[in-house]
Amino acid sequence: MRSRRFLIGAAAVALLAGCGARHLVLRVNLFSFMDPAYRQTNFGPVPPVPGGFWTGEVALINDQPISLLQGLGDATNVQSVDLTFDAQAIDVDGAGADTVRLYLSDPATAPQATPPVIQLPMTLSPGVTDTLHVDLAGDPRLVSLFQGKSMRMSVTTSLRGPSSGNPLSGTFKITGFEAVVVAGWKGF
Repeated sequence: MRSRRFLIGAAAVALLAGCGARHLVLRVNLFSFMDPAYRQTNFGPVPPVPGGFWTGEVALINDQPISLLQGLGDATNVQSVDLTFDAQAIDVDGAGADTVRLYLSDPATAPQATPPVIQLPMTLSPGVTDTLHVDLAGDPRLVSLFQGKSMRMSVTTSLRGPSSGNPLSGTFKITGFEAVVVAGWKGF
């Protein structure tokens, strides 16, 4: 009796697998491709200056290549990409502001030569850990990038220190970076 239920269940799964739009859904953990040394960096001290001292755009991850699934673009047509980026800004002392930017580009283009895929301003307060979470969907640049076999990535910050008080210092840590890719088989 048990084997009969198993066979009926297996037959149902096989029939369902043949139906539908024949989409391939992949969850790509881009965080795992990142060099652990670049996932976290300390910032500061940024001294207090009237109007706040601006550090300019500083690369946390500077032009790191990311190898994607080899041959996926040959067999599939990427239809959509949803990107998730998570980070923490841990403010140890001083107040200020930051803008985090994520750049992605094809292998022939420097990432910072393109507009950022994500640009996220934030306010830093002493002793506070800010958790950043960004979901990005529907960007045609992402679909184009994931059609290829590799891409390049840069992540930057741009700090503005306090106007007065203690110098700004802390840690910026990337805690997650993931893509969900939906592709259809070519020829279907």
